[in-house]
Amino acid sequence: VLSLCCEACKKVIFHVPSELEADTLVGRVDLKECLQSVEFISSSDGNFKILEDGSVYTTSAVSLSAEKKAFTILLKDIQEHVQKKIHVNLVEEEKKKTRHARDTVLKRTKRRWGPIPSVMIENSLGPFPLQIQQVQSDTAQNYTIYYSASGPGIDQDPKGLFYIEKETGNIFATRAVDREQYPSFQIICFATTPDGYSPEVPLVHTIRIEDDNDNAPYFTQDVFEFSVPENSKPGVIVGKVTAEDRDEPYTLHTTLKYRIVSQNPPVTPAFSLHGDTGVISVLLPQLDRELVSGYTLLIEARDMAGQPFGLCTTGTAVIKIEDTNDNAPSFKQIQYETRVEENRVNVEILRVSVIDLDEPGSPGSGAVYEIIRGNDDRSFEITTDKNTNEGVLCVVKGLDYESAKQRILVIAVNNEAPYMLAPHSQQLSQSTSSVTVNVLDVDEGPVFKPCHLRIDVKECEDIGTTIGRYLAEDPETGNSEGICYRIAPGQCNWISIDEKSGEVRTVKVLDRDVGEMRRGQCNITV
Repeated sequence: VLSLCCEACKKVIFHVPSELEADTLVGRVDLKECLQSVEFISSSDGNFKILEDGSVYTTSAVSLSAEKKAFTILLKDIQEHVQKKIHVNLVEEEKKKTRHARDTVLKRTKRRWGPIPSVMIENSLGPFPLQIQQVQSDTAQNYTIYYSASGPGIDQDPKGLFYIEKETGNIFATRAVDREQYPSFQIICFATTPDGYSPEVPLVHTIRIEDDNDNAPYFTQDVFEFSVPENSKPGVIVGKVTAEDRDEPYTLHTTLKYRIVSQNPPVTPAFSLHGDTGVISVLLPQLDRELVSGYTLLIEARDMAGQPFGLCTTGTAVIKIEDTNDNAPSFKQIQYETRVEENRVNVEILRVSVIDLDEPGSPGSGAVYEIIRGNDDRSFEITTDKNTNEGVLCVVKGLDYESAKQRILVIAVNNEAPYMLAPHSQQLSQSTSSVTVNVLDVDEGPVFKPCHLRIDVKECEDIGTTIGRYLAEDPETGNSEGICYRIAPGQCNWISIDEKSGEVRTVKVLDRDVGEMRRGQCNITV
């Protein structure tokens, strides 16, 4: 069971008309004077409601009986177990006021109590205090009215920026305001009689801070980086630069205009810049990476729609020109000569190089070599050294000096990427070069022709019978002079070969049923 301590805090008297309409402000009570932390507010009379700021309103039409009505406001702090009561007495107001000696019926005209929003110029130079508005209640004709205000800029941060004169309702500013920090203020103005009666509903009044062009634009990036292929057509969009302005949106203070201040290198202007959108487009019809590989643009953004008196800032846009294969490779020499020993295999015999103006290391400059003539027997092969871009010519099948002392090859070169004909270039024929390969003679041993000889002999031939002749020749001279023949030891001893003539003779009577002859043949290596 929650037990709260309850005690009467104070009594409040409001002087009001005898007839009150629903939702009429009766007056305002200082709740914190009784209880600092109020968690629950209630009224003993359902015809009245109390807001958190202490304003007392009617919930329905109320008619005072016997010229007096009373009810109680109950305040509770549940955490601290504290309860307070405020006794409220409503007394019918006198028909004639001591301050004004005339009978005037209260009229709720709002013309003076609800002025248009106040406007204060940002960064105003004063002098301060600076009057910016006046609020007045028409009920001041019948009552002594005191004015007060609450809200941001008064009793909330930034505190003390505004104040209202108690007797006149004049609103003053005490110092300059930054619109970018505080674009507007909403304060609540009160009009009350000395005894606390509020003949007017609290007025929500707006003080708008009118923008001063005190902020220059700024680019959203330190450096804008773009790229565009070379030879792009005029009008191709490269990219967009963006600037912002902290001043009031949708005003001239934030209406920006862009322009190119300078271009580096300072050659023919290559790009255009849309003044309103900041879009950069190609202007020059011949963007050639081989001439200029990149551009740096100094760009200005100016507010006030670009007027000379507008504030401005500058930014940088770096545009890289991307390579396309608009330059065909060409051999540095139209003729090459090299040599190789006969019978050499898988040996490098020549390196060739090309000139290509496209970007090194790109597919547009990567060379692809081929042999287009003189390699019908596939004795040669050419490949690309990826590190140097050179063509490497190799012999992959042994060459024969005696068959051909010289070979003439025609090699051609292309790029890895297909060639693109640029607007300013002409169609080029494929670059070719001829290679003369001299075959060097090497002293070679004699060669039997044929390399395998079959001799048929009758069985039981006499010893010393010549059964054939096996000759070799020098491949360089084409004759058999000076060649010596012999049969290596450990082989069939049925025959012999003449050392000088190569004649083959029997040394035994041949018998196919004896020894090595049982299979009817004998293999001999000479």
